[in-house]
Amino acid sequence: MSIFLSSGEASGDHYTASVARELRKLGYEGDIWGMGGKEPREAGVRVEWPGEELQLMGIAEVLTSIPSLYRQLNDMADRVMEEGPESVVIADSPDFNIPLIRKLRSRGYKGRVYYISPPSVWAWRSGRVKKIAAAVDECFPLFRFEHEFLLKNGCRSYWIGHPMTEEFADRDALARSLPEDLRVDERLVAFLPGSRGVEIKNLLPMMEKAASELKEKGWRPVFSIAPGLNEKRRIEMKEHLERNNLELYTGPGRDLLAASRCSVAASGTVAVEAMMLDCYMVALYRVSPLSAFVVRHLVRTKYYTIPNILLGDELFPELMQEEATPENIVRETMKWLEGGEDLKAGICRKLELAREMLGETGVCESWAKRIMGAA
Repeated sequence: MSIFLSSGEASGDHYTASVARELRKLGYEGDIWGMGGKEPREAGVRVEWPGEELQLMGIAEVLTSIPSLYRQLNDMADRVMEEGPESVVIADSPDFNIPLIRKLRSRGYKGRVYYISPPSVWAWRSGRVKKIAAAVDECFPLFRFEHEFLLKNGCRSYWIGHPMTEEFADRDALARSLPEDLRVDERLVAFLPGSRGVEIKNLLPMMEKAASELKEKGWRPVFSIAPGLNEKRRIEMKEHLERNNLELYTGPGRDLLAASRCSVAASGTVAVEAMMLDCYMVALYRVSPLSAFVVRHLVRTKYYTIPNILLGDELFPELMQEEATPENIVRETMKWLEGGEDLKAGICRKLELAREMLGETGVCESWAKRIMGAA
């Protein structure tokens, strides 16, 4: 008796780890194993493949890793077929996880397949909907509009809310995890360059320049090193920041967000975290020229970050590709830091409206009950 989990990036690790903990609380005694990073390991998942190896971003970046990913995919499929888990639960990482579950189905896997945080088929590459519908028994999307899109396009989907509705109920508790000198400093500006190697490589240099300028203006920039980053990159990033006399924090980025006046971050899950914590964010996105070309021609949404998408309004400024420069980062950050109370109050009201769209609490428990009910 076992349940197989597969996650290859920080957000997916968080969801699979949360589900593993809830399964144990519900009394599941079987083996929980698969691919994941630090958080699933700490949640008791038997990690056979380190998910840190999948911390990729962008079309070109994924293409260069195809040979090694293909070998790992085949190895994982062989093991799943040998051990025969009752259920397979995948999270995020569609360029790896969708081929994995399709391969399992082609080999005759009859267990149930669940997909936590399926890809943004509503925004681009909508052809993946048919692949998901054919291989997945039930999707667990994070947002209502995703749920409705999946149902409309033939996918079985279940949604009551976003896990953050429960996790971010107490902002003060998160901030209390910080050292006191950070927690009480009203000059704090959080910099979060992401959890993927390519993402950090593209964004960190311009973030450092922007942080140095903000520091000269009297603010206190602090860099977050993502806990899910593989150990080698964590050490390299820590040493690099220290050499450049930049302050860093190695705990969860959400703790830093909870205490900061505003933030500068790689576009992604962190935008929802910032929204939940009422922390204004300047969102950055920069990938290879090939990836950028594909995105520009295929993405069908006006905005990239979820808070903006939810309300159809640019609550968080988005600096994409060539617009992501140190000068623009500083300009957009200072607009908020030096902005009037009316501006700030208006944006905070809109953020409250966006938070209300995230549904109910108890999400991970409800996912675990559905998975356990089939196991």
